[in-house]
Amino acid sequence: MELFINFQQYVNQYRYKAAALFHALRDAILQGKLKPHTLLPSTRQLAKKYEVSRGTANTVYDMLLSQGYIYAKASSGTYVADMQQMGGEHNKQEAQVELSHWGRRIQELALQSFSPQQASADSSSDGVNGEVIEFGLGKVDMTHFPMKEWNRHLYEQAREQYQFELRDAYSSDGHDELKKAIARQVLKERGIEAKPEQVMIVNGSQQAITLLAQLLLNEGDYVAMEDPHYVGARHAFQSVGAAIHTFPVDEQGICFTANKMTQPTYKLMLLTPSRQFPTGVVLSLERRLQLLQWAEGSNSYIIEDDYDSEFQYVGRPIEPMKSLDKNGRVIYIGTFSRTMLQDLRIGYAILPASLATAFRHAKMVYERHPSSIIQQRALAAFINSGKYDRHLRRLKRLYRRRAELIQQLLQEQLSHIFVAQPVQAGLHIYAVWRSDEVRFDGFLKVCKRLGVQVVDARKYGMKCVQPALCLGFAQLTEEQIEEGISRLKIAWEAVE
Repeated sequence: MELFINFQQYVNQYRYKAAALFHALRDAILQGKLKPHTLLPSTRQLAKKYEVSRGTANTVYDMLLSQGYIYAKASSGTYVADMQQMGGEHNKQEAQVELSHWGRRIQELALQSFSPQQASADSSSDGVNGEVIEFGLGKVDMTHFPMKEWNRHLYEQAREQYQFELRDAYSSDGHDELKKAIARQVLKERGIEAKPEQVMIVNGSQQAITLLAQLLLNEGDYVAMEDPHYVGARHAFQSVGAAIHTFPVDEQGICFTANKMTQPTYKLMLLTPSRQFPTGVVLSLERRLQLLQWAEGSNSYIIEDDYDSEFQYVGRPIEPMKSLDKNGRVIYIGTFSRTMLQDLRIGYAILPASLATAFRHAKMVYERHPSSIIQQRALAAFINSGKYDRHLRRLKRLYRRRAELIQQLLQEQLSHIFVAQPVQAGLHIYAVWRSDEVRFDGFLKVCKRLGVQVVDARKYGMKCVQPALCLGFAQLTEEQIEEGISRLKIAWEAVE
């Protein structure tokens, strides 16, 4: 069916297309423009009409369904609910849900964000002939992973599970041997001294940040963040009703000055000091020491998200703030998602001793029994065998060549339209657009038509919304990188 809604009006009002489409459809239903029991388009039709991803269309319908604006019939389709009907058959089956404050915040945040799959789909290149080059983030090279060795450890732990079925039954904070292995690893590689009981195994850094938000923040408490920043962390804080203040980033990192006369008391600060996300800037030692002094003086905590510090290509690895912390103010978060398999959702948090017990109890609320325990045991054995370090050395050599190549090609072919941050570490390069924002939007559309997927870095900012790209290269071959940069050059020539 044809939908008669002024979608563009809502796009101008809301930052994200998902939020715009949700509000456009909801208002059309409430205003009677969409009549009760009218059959709605399929998600595929909806996505095509309004140029959004299929995942975004699904999210919008799920939101409308959960709030009672539409209803679904098996093998029939999705229909507009009768908002005036009271006590009818539909309303008996589709009662309005009264969500908690937290639940309503989560629903609203769902309209403002996309999963990596949805973000990828939004930049998909339907109708492109030939290979799509994807400069996506969070992806790794799977062809060089030692799958045979890893599977051997997995099989061994699976066999032992029958003999020791309940040995980790209540280890919600993680397998002991893995915690010991991580404590040794971070001491050797990052200079962090931590006891195994301070190490908490989590299902990725997002779970750690969300648990810390719930553990430490009340509604209305203030949180400080870099701008731009990792959106998942922002949403974790917003979900508990925290007030977020963002601070710009310059060549020395976050520009934060503590002034009790003009600033509120921040209970938490989230930083990516070793390689600021997404810009790649390193927080200077002077500012690190100043922030540690501030945290101690204000009784605040700093969450240090060290998301890809394993890949340092130039000079010595950057010393984390946690290694400088003498007063238990820094919570250090790491992950194996970039060094191991993407689907191996194992991360860790290293907490001050004063917070460890409370965090363990908080995690038990969600997981009384540990998840991925066989993978945890296998990972501990993989690290202890020395195979993890050998695998990491191979990846560093591989990714260094790709980092050098993409930096060289950007300098040679696109330096007139992008200012690229030097790639001294990490798995993506941050490139700032030199021209105006209108041309940037046109450039992105041409990229889509040419079959090259890029990440629009504007989505990571709240106030500092600067046209820029994040170009991930870990998953691409050198030939794909060359082809991708060539297409970016063609896209610029098309909008010049």
